[in-house]
This record gives sequence, structure tokens and C-alpha cells, in this order.
Amino acid sequence: MASRLRIGAALLGASVALTLSALPATAEVVVKPDNSASQDGLDVYLQGMNGKLDTSLIGLQVIDGEKVKVQAYCVELPTPLKNSLGLKEVPWDQHPNTDSLFRKNPDRNREKINWILHNSYPEKKPKDIIKGLDLDQKEAIAGTQAAVWHFSDGAKLDADRTGNDDVVKLYEYLTGKDNVGLDVQPEPTLKVDPTFKEGKAGEKIGPFTVSTTADQVKVKGKLPKGVTITDKDGKPLEQVNDAELKGAAAPGDKVTEFFVNVPQDAAAGEAKFALEVNATLEKGRLFVQSEPGNDKKTQSLIVAAPSKVTVDADAAAKWVAAPVVTQPSTPSSTPSTTPTTPTTTTTTKPAPAPGGGGNDDDLASTGASIFVPLGIGLGLLGAGAGALFFLRRKKASA
Repeated sequence: MASRLRIGAALLGASVALTLSALPATAEVVVKPDNSASQDGLDVYLQGMNGKLDTSLIGLQVIDGEKVKVQAYCVELPTPLKNSLGLKEVPWDQHPNTDSLFRKNPDRNREKINWILHNSYPEKKPKDIIKGLDLDQKEAIAGTQAAVWHFSDGAKLDADRTGNDDVVKLYEYLTGKDNVGLDVQPEPTLKVDPTFKEGKAGEKIGPFTVSTTADQVKVKGKLPKGVTITDKDGKPLEQVNDAELKGAAAPGDKVTEFFVNVPQDAAAGEAKFALEVNATLEKGRLFVQSEPGNDKKTQSLIVAAPSKVTVDADAAAKWVAAPVVTQPSTPSSTPSTTPTTPTTTTTTKPAPAPGGGGNDDDLASTGASIFVPLGIGLGLLGAGAGALFFLRRKKASA
């Protein structure tokens, strides 16, 4: 009977930046528009553009996960957002608009926008953004969105036509000398390499190397009876209760290895796993939207407030039964080590050749000695015993 396991293993090893790009199995966060989580701001005018632009804090929902709400600002002018399409995260230097400032100076503009997101609404309450400035929510959204467009599209706020001093002051603060930039946090990831591995009963199958930005990873799956999960040192993960195992790890570590330990007498089988982490979708993550079958992107958004998301990935192990070692039968009695006296046949010795002079010790033997096959037989018997010992030792150590 299969036992159902739920394993929470803290991840080991923080220095994974060099290896993440090479790992093939990646769990992505995908979001879709959710108007119920959106908040409207005031309209603004930008220099060089005739019409006014509406601003909003755009609501999003994580797909294939818990009902997590995310909010974001627009980072691409003027591009429509289609509610029926999902958005996937991309690196800033892969922004779909080749004329975007992201392409020209991705690191600098990303850091500037990230600083805005950490020092404006919704990270801060409107009245706490600038001391003495009595901002309301709509003004905070408008000034923040205009400042984001300044670094994403090179846009400048038209203060006269916008006509709201609070919005203008917020825009000038967010794009001014106080904005020194801020590094963007890594995307929430869960990667496992390899996703599939084969072995045989009686050995550990692995390692499965797991990397993530989360603090812990859970491994869920059905394991055949006797099959266990072990850490890289071969130690079974700690049993917390009937439904959960936990692996010990140093705080703050991000990478770990685990193995599938299959007993020697296990029948051929397999185990499938669903790895899951609860990670943080940080501010400053870039998401783009595209239509299926169409390379044209329809909108780009930047995450404005951190949210907890669930990221998952799959892995599996398969094994064959261990080969059966046939044991040789034991003789019914112990053979005597003293050779029996052989029966000899008397032969007539030929007369020596004339002029031959020698003695009996120089005469050649013309028959095959029976001690030769007897010696060979004893040697083979010893070799058989040595092979049996080797196989038994090998089996014992397997």
C-alpha cells in the first residue's frame, strides 16, 4: 500500500545565481487582469500628447494558484490591456518594445522605478509619502503612475494641463534627486534538476537538486511501501506526523538535494512528486501580455506591492527490481583434502638408444600425470568459493 507523504524541506545553499539559468524545470508565475482589485486614480496630461490619460492601480490575480491578488502600474504607453489574456514575467532587458528605455538602459531604469514603488502608494499610505503633503489615494496613484511612465517611456508630466498641485509635487519628488534607485529582488522561482531519474532497487536514486527563492519547499507524492526520501547525507527526513516529513537545514539556505531511497527487495515501480513553495512576488517584477499565435505584445505591467504566491514544479523517479543472485548448493559432505592413491598402469620401458648413457632420472615421462587435472580441479573449487564470497560481500554492501 502506498503511503501518502507531505514533505517540507528547508532549502540549502544561498549562492545559486550561476546555476539557475542552466536548470531546465522552471515554475512560472502567471497573472491575469482582475478588475475587482483595481483602484482608479486621477487623469493626467503628458507633454507631447494631445489627450488626457487615465491612471489606475491595476488589479491582477495569480493563475493556477491560490486566490492571490496583485496590483501593478502600467509601464508601456500607449498599449491596451486585454482582460482575457494572462501575463508572464520577463527580464527587463527583454521588454517587448524595442524602443523602450528598458532596452536602452534596463538596470538603471528598473532601479529608478523600483525606488518609486518602495516610496509611494500602495507601499506607503498617501499622507505618509511626503511630509506635509495632504495626498489622497487618487492623487497618489496619478502621481506615481506619471513618475513610472517617466522612466519606462521617457514621458514628462504636463503640470499646467494636469492642474493638480499635489499630483505635480508627488511626480517631481519621485523623479527628482531623492530617487537614487533600488535593486530589484529576484523573481519567485522553484526549479528542480533533473525532473526525472532512473535507478534500481537497493540504491538511492538522485540527486534531485532543488533551487528556490522561498525559505522552504514541500514535496507531495505517493511512495510505495518501504520507499523513503533522504537528504544528501542519506538521512531520512524527520517525521513530523503521519502526513508530513521535514528536512533539517541551516536558516536562509536556498538550495538542497534529496534522494529517493528504494529498498533492495522492492518490486519495479516509480514515484511522482509535486514540489511546492510559498514565495513572495516582490515589487518591481515585470509582466508582459501577448495574444496566442501573435508575437505582438499587448501590455506590460510592473508589480506595485508584494504578494504571497504559490509556485510548483513536478519530478519523478523510476526503478527496476534488483537482479536476483543465485546461491550455489552446499555439498552434502565435506570432501577429503587427502588425495587417494591412484591406480597406475605398468608399461614396458623402451630400450635406450645406443650410445645413450644416462640414468633412470633422465628418462622422459610418456604419459599425462593425473596430478595435473587434480590440481586444476582444486584450483577451480577455490575460485568458486572466492566468487561466492565476493558476491555475498557485494550483496551485503549494496
